[in-house]
Amino acid sequence: MKLFALGLAVLLVSIGLPPCSNSQTTDSAPVSVSSEGRVTEWVYGERIPSVRGLPFSAKVELETVSQLQDGTQITHKTYNLDARDLAGRTHNEMRNWITAEGEEPRLTRIELYDPSTRTRTDLFPLTKLARQWVTGVATHMTPAAATAKPETTREEIGTDTMEGLPVKGVRVTQTYAAGTLGNDRPLTIVTEYWYAAQLRLNLLTKRTDPRHGVQTVRVTELNRQEPDASLFAIGDDYKVVNEAGSTQVAQGPGATDERASTEGATTSASTGSLAGIARPGGAGVSVPACVYCPSPRFTEEARAAKFNGSVVLQVVVNADGRAENISVLRKAGYGLEQSAIETVRTWQFRPAKGPDGNPVATVVPVEVTFRIK
Repeated sequence: MKLFALGLAVLLVSIGLPPCSNSQTTDSAPVSVSSEGRVTEWVYGERIPSVRGLPFSAKVELETVSQLQDGTQITHKTYNLDARDLAGRTHNEMRNWITAEGEEPRLTRIELYDPSTRTRTDLFPLTKLARQWVTGVATHMTPAAATAKPETTREEIGTDTMEGLPVKGVRVTQTYAAGTLGNDRPLTIVTEYWYAAQLRLNLLTKRTDPRHGVQTVRVTELNRQEPDASLFAIGDDYKVVNEAGSTQVAQGPGATDERASTEGATTSASTGSLAGIARPGGAGVSVPACVYCPSPRFTEEARAAKFNGSVVLQVVVNADGRAENISVLRKAGYGLEQSAIETVRTWQFRPAKGPDGNPVATVVPVEVTFRIK
């Protein structure tokens, strides 16, 4: 099964938030470590603050290293090409993990942001679809549920030089008390940031989590010249879909990061039933991510027809990470809509977070893809 939006790699940044929401200052690295305490199954790449007058382009290398109980070590690597121009426009890529030596990782998504219009555009090369909206739309949110809070300490760990720039290191240590996450002893997560004030960018971020291993995001091949203007443009071969509000697709493992256009789609959910539910991507609301995502069941009709396609659902992911109020945005036929609904009801999500860092209910489109192997 191919799911809704990922298959890439990136670390310690809020996916779905516009780059301008980065809180880095000119002289210190941000403390943006997630505090929900859940296992990080994917690495989210470099967040690029939308700063004028500081152009660059770079290759951002991503790596995650984990060790199984039998001693087996598993390493995943990929890279993205990121850029920012003099006007503060940003280009941020997402690619699949590299599966073979020398392989070019497949580009799955490009995020563009223009601070002059506050316009966010997500390009999907696989489907030639561009989803575009204006960020910062006011959003009503449901009351937030309580979540585990770690004891957090921050220490400066010195200075260094990376890519020809001076950097300042900060180490953030989070310790969850025994019992707060089902742990029988204290659980400690350590994150190091190496921040270049001249670019307002972390050139190295390293997170060590005993549940998942070591995740690293490193900026390499840094070029401080004005990047090519084509990096910030939408290709003529893309279909542009203008979103009403700040809609983002929820994320899960093994996904192609393709999003279906819901133009002309119908839904059985009433607008009133979604009142007060936040939409990710605006007003500081992050995007929910699936952490337990069983594959859907093929119907006999679909199997006999050798059907390959997808169903797009609208789902409310509540503050506990459960799927509710599911309706169909795009049909596939062969009874697959019901199969998709029944499957997504069993999924468990990492819920989205509001501006205060607490879980919040959100409404998102979810694409469930059926493919015969």
